[in-house]
Amino acid sequence: MPKRTNNFQKIVFLVKKHAAEGATVTKSKLLQDNITGADREVDICIESSVAGHCVTVSIECRDHSRKASVQWVEEMKSKHERLSTNALVLVSSSGFSKEAIAVARTYGIETVTLSDLNDSSAEKLFGNTSSLWSKVFTLSPTKVVIRVQQIGKLPAENVVASPDNIIYDHMGNQLLNVKKLVEYLLHTEYVVRKYGQMGNESHKGFEVRWEPAKDSNGNPLCLQKLYSLVLRPIEYVQIIGSCSFEISEFPLKNVALGDVRVAWATGEFLGKEALLVASKNRSDETKISITNENIKLKSPT
Repeated sequence: MPKRTNNFQKIVFLVKKHAAEGATVTKSKLLQDNITGADREVDICIESSVAGHCVTVSIECRDHSRKASVQWVEEMKSKHERLSTNALVLVSSSGFSKEAIAVARTYGIETVTLSDLNDSSAEKLFGNTSSLWSKVFTLSPTKVVIRVQQIGKLPAENVVASPDNIIYDHMGNQLLNVKKLVEYLLHTEYVVRKYGQMGNESHKGFEVRWEPAKDSNGNPLCLQKLYSLVLRPIEYVQIIGSCSFEISEFPLKNVALGDVRVAWATGEFLGKEALLVASKNRSDETKISITNENIKLKSPT
């Protein structure tokens, strides 16, 4: 069994978080001892409401090279008898002794083992895929050009916009400033997909063009000519700037947490070492989480 050190508890936590729909999952939760009033740390707590009653499932993790013994089971039983735990789950990276399993079963404690899946196993979450890749990109706008149409004697022209320029609707109502419009456009699904799929670390600049510049009802957006207060319909908005891409490999390790298939890996994300965990929930939906010290990004695939 490979050494998992601090990643073991994180893997269990993220797998449970993927599966616990509608529940609150907390790592290193402090529960109050019913006798002494002292706080006791529990590795993972899953809290939910059932028929108006709070239910707490507590999970304790053990990452040792030897199988978990009956002494650990007894210790955890004694600890949680004095806490607000309604159900107790014990997870071991190396399995449990036969005596530990028998005693835990008698006490109504669930035991779960994290076991490796070999390279030829058909149960691997992503089949023969050996790595997943993360891509993080930043688009930094440096120039915004707005093309306005000809109106009356005013010819069509390109206007270099400033962040506080106001965008109007076709009736002359203020909508938002250029800064907020640019932020909106750079976060649209089209832009995110385009640069997420096509961009790479060699790209240093970007250009986004929004045309036609209309609202959801098909009406044109406008700039206002300041000295004559004339609304000028916008043909397109062009955003130019610099960009950067960070692409990282996550070589997968395939394991099973009880009957749940899991793939996990470590790699670099946003310049820091990160842990990637993927699992499949009861709805047969694969979820992926990437965590490091400062950020957590979760997305279904």
